Amino acid sequence: MTTRPLPAIGFRPVAESDFPLMNAWLAQSHVRAFYQKEPITLAEVVAKYGGRVRGEDPTRCHLALDGGGRPFGYLQCYRNLDWPDWAEEIDVKDGISIDLYIGETSRIGGGYGRAMLGSYVHDVAFPLYPDERCCYIAHALGNTPALACSRAVGFRDLGDFVEDGVDMRLLVIERG
Repeated sequence: MTTRPLPAIGFRPVAESDFPLMNAWLAQSHVRAFYQKEPITLAEVVAKYGGRVRGEDPTRCHLALDGGGRPFGYLQCYRNLDWPDWAEEIDVKDGISIDLYIGETSRIGGGYGRAMLGSYVHDVAFPLYPDERCCYIAHALGNTPALACSRAVGFRDLGDFVEDGVDMRLLVIERG
């Protein structure tokens, strides 16, 4: 079997000017299925992500860029202990967590998810938090493509938990 090389991926911080694009992505059915279950307005996107973009919130937000510099996905990372309820829910005392989605449907498949997640963990998230050794990600058990993607970049299964009534799987990768 021949595997094609992963696409080149870049990242940049989210800017307020990106909120309309994010709002459109958050309305897509594949994103609504696992990431943004309820409809969200542009005003709600501004309220939810504005503090993050302005540095008032400890969550760091980035857009993934394809080889042509076009945004196609959203990622965020945060130190688990900055969100004590989350750290307690996943039963960790350290590390960082990542949340992500691909917004552009044309970038689903073709290795973009693996390239985006793998590059983000090693090139963005771990460097932002140099004292943390572990990075966690959680997916709904029904989100088999996301689970496969995370495992393909080296995350290993830790266990299951329930978040807002949804059965979830927690995975971890350690700093290399």
